[in-house]
Order: sequence, then structure tokens, then C-alpha cells
Amino acid sequence: MVLINIESLSDNELRIIAQQEELEDWDSLTRQELIDELQDLYDEDVDRTFDSVSSGRKFVNTLTDVQTDNVLSLPGVEALPEQYNETSIHLIMKDFNWAYVFWSISVQQMKELEESGCNLILRNTRSNAEGDEVAVYDIDVSLSDNSWTVELPYVGYTYTVSLVSCCDGKETVICQSTSLTTTSSWLAEHSEELGDDITFRMILSSLIRKGGEVIANSQVQALVNDLQNGTSGENQI
Repeated sequence: MVLINIESLSDNELRIIAQQEELEDWDSLTRQELIDELQDLYDEDVDRTFDSVSSGRKFVNTLTDVQTDNVLSLPGVEALPEQYNETSIHLIMKDFNWAYVFWSISVQQMKELEESGCNLILRNTRSNAEGDEVAVYDIDVSLSDNSWTVELPYVGYTYTVSLVSCCDGKETVICQSTSLTTTSSWLAEHSEELGDDITFRMILSSLIRKGGEVIANSQVQALVNDLQNGTSGENQI
């Protein structure tokens, strides 16, 4: 386990963790000694764990033992439930072109859906600045799903996602997210500034996957194509 912000823990919390990890003389170590000992221990554990699964990640940001996946027993710290007993859906923007959707369904409502044999649809609705609905597209999801990634292809529009049940041809909106409005990106509005080779390489370097592939983003790809074709600034992205 690695605690990214281990120094923010109180002395009491550090001693509790040290005791759980069975460090020698944990009750007599100074604060800095506790931090150093725990950091060394976690670095060794993480190196061994991730080497065994050939993972490039080294750090985690939770109070979790990477070997047993058990949440440490700190005062006031409890493991989050896998699912909350409520029906809700949330839409979070990942970038100016994609959003992350996650939802939960209450135990009682899930039971009713299973017993009735309903199908679920994730409905993405796009509206203009006047609030008029201009496009809707549906994604079939299963009762076991609880998250999805959706594309927001046009800037300047408002998006809302809903979870819809379909039973015997009848549709019922189970829950609906708050609205999310997309805005133009800095790249789209300053494409002419990327004509400088150094600036272009500096910005594009953060948008390249391993192997040299540009990230799957239609606006970035359109910008790259425009620059390659010498038409930067002429097309609206």
C-alpha cells in the first residue's frame, strides 16, 4: 500500500497503521520515523505486487492494502458500499467531447425490473441553447451495468442522460441526470497559434498514446487533419 498523502495523517493514525502493519517499536517511533518506515514498507509491497502482474502503475490513492484489498481499520474510516440503495444517475464531463455516466438502482426497483423482465436503455438527449430537444440516441444496457461512456459530439449544446425501462412496449424514465453544457475547447479557438512547430509539439505530446496514435477525440483529430492539410482556422471544429 502507498499513501500518496501520508504526511497529512495524524500521529495517532500513523501509529494505528504501524501497529496493524506490525512494525517493530511502532509505539516509540517519532512521527518522521513512522512516515519513513511506512513509506519504505509500502514501496516494497507495491514493487512486488505490480511486478508480479506486469503493471506500470506504482501508486494508489486509497487506504487499501494492495496485497489483500482490505480497507485499513482507521478511526472513522469505513469501506464504501458497492451500491447505494437509491435510484439515481450522474453525468460527468471527461473532456469537451466525452462524458462518464454512472448510476445505481434501488434494491426494490431492481427486483421489480428483474421480475417483469424489463430491458434498460441509456438515453442521451441533446438540446440547443433555447432548450429545444434536437437529438436523442439510445444505448441498450443490461441490469448488471452501472456505468457508461457517452460521446458529446457537438459543442454549445446541453446534454442530459436518462435511464429508461422498457416493459411490454411501454417506456418509463427511471431517473434522469442534471444537464451538462459543452463549450468550445482552447485548441478549437486558437488553432492558428499551433502553426509554430514547438508549440504544436508541446501541446500534442500530451494527446498522444503510446505508439504515436492520437487520442480518440473527433475534435482533436479534426484539428490535426486541418493543420496537416494547411487549412487551420478555416473549418469550424
